[in-house]
Amino acid sequence: LALEDWDRVLSYSRRIKTFSYVDYREGCPVPDMSVLKSMTRSLPAGALLPHVRNLFCSSSSSLFSLLPSLIGTRVSSIMIELTSCSWRFSAVQELALPCLTSVTIVSDGGVEGKTVVTKLISDFVRCESLLRKIDVDRLTFSTLLHSSNLKHLEHLDTQVITGGLVCSREDMSVERQFPALLTLSLRTPSPSLLAKVVEITTFPLLGQMWLYASNLSLTFDPTALLSSIGAHSSSDHLTSLIIALGCNLSVLNWGEHQFRTLSALALKPLLELSNLSWMELYYPGLCPLDDAFVESMARAWPGIQKLHIECQYDITATTSPTMQSLVSLSQHCPLLVYLRLDVDATKIPFARLPAQRRALHRQLSLWEVRLAPIESAHKIATFLSAFPRIQMVCSSSPCRKEWDEVNRLISAFAEIRADERHLIVHNGLPKDVDPKDVD
Repeated sequence: LALEDWDRVLSYSRRIKTFSYVDYREGCPVPDMSVLKSMTRSLPAGALLPHVRNLFCSSSSSLFSLLPSLIGTRVSSIMIELTSCSWRFSAVQELALPCLTSVTIVSDGGVEGKTVVTKLISDFVRCESLLRKIDVDRLTFSTLLHSSNLKHLEHLDTQVITGGLVCSREDMSVERQFPALLTLSLRTPSPSLLAKVVEITTFPLLGQMWLYASNLSLTFDPTALLSSIGAHSSSDHLTSLIIALGCNLSVLNWGEHQFRTLSALALKPLLELSNLSWMELYYPGLCPLDDAFVESMARAWPGIQKLHIECQYDITATTSPTMQSLVSLSQHCPLLVYLRLDVDATKIPFARLPAQRRALHRQLSLWEVRLAPIESAHKIATFLSAFPRIQMVCSSSPCRKEWDEVNRLISAFAEIRADERHLIVHNGLPKDVDPKDVD
């Protein structure tokens, strides 16, 4: 807006519900704010835009320091880009925000910005505000724990910084409950810090939990973390779980490190989360599963739609999952659409395939294997014809050419099924064919 347009804008000010302002776009001159400043000084605080509900602004904006004079008290959602001009952030702290329910802050990562964000959230916690959503770049460990005092908080997305681990003995010993939290996304450089957060917090209504730790040490044991997740989450409500440990490492370099082995026993607490529809586990160490445990997972998560288990794969192991694991998943997880699981594809259990076509799995469309060995592309493709919706098998294994051949055959089988359906449409079903048996 040109400065002379402000009079026209403000004539409609009582209709304005969303206010977004930046003044650093290329080619736009930085306006002289002196006229607007004089206007705000001549009116009561917030009188210019009294009904704004949603505020989007950058601390580098020349209007930022005028926010207390511009904006009324009805703001419910703020989204702020915190740049090197974080000293201006006091303008937000001067705002009266009794109706605020959502705060999103993106900072440039500087120490000053981190301090400002933590102080702002601490102020909200102290006054027990009505905040329902916090989405900020980083919080200290202590501030995260105290945010459990926000009894209406439903969404929390932040990075927990290691430097905030210095807390009082009371902070570390008192179990914290987030009574209304529905979605939790935590990122931290330290998996030990992540484990501590989950250990001393409970989430009775949590539906989505996404946990990311980057700097995984060779001595870290994930068992306690997985146990706490199973114990402190509600099996009735949790439907989405992502655990990504060592997520700063490239999958291609996992074999260069000797992380602790993650046993199937350590995963057992997660089987109590019976309503999972989305489960992802990324761990750069070995996780020796077998067909029996995959069947246990299939029985425990009958509503699973997306299942990703990505760990180091030991090709020489004698207890690796085989194609029988796909049979178990097809029998117990009828909604499964996306699967990422390495198996030994040299063992094909044709004898244990479902006898009736109506029992085939009709949802699975994408299967990803990373290092799975394969013996016969033709046999695998024939086996996968039991999954008529499957479109592709993605692989980066040394047997890439064989898996590419599997995909070629899958496409050919799909064309044959399409031709069969075309004939049925024109000629009708034979009397001895059940409609349920038709792809």
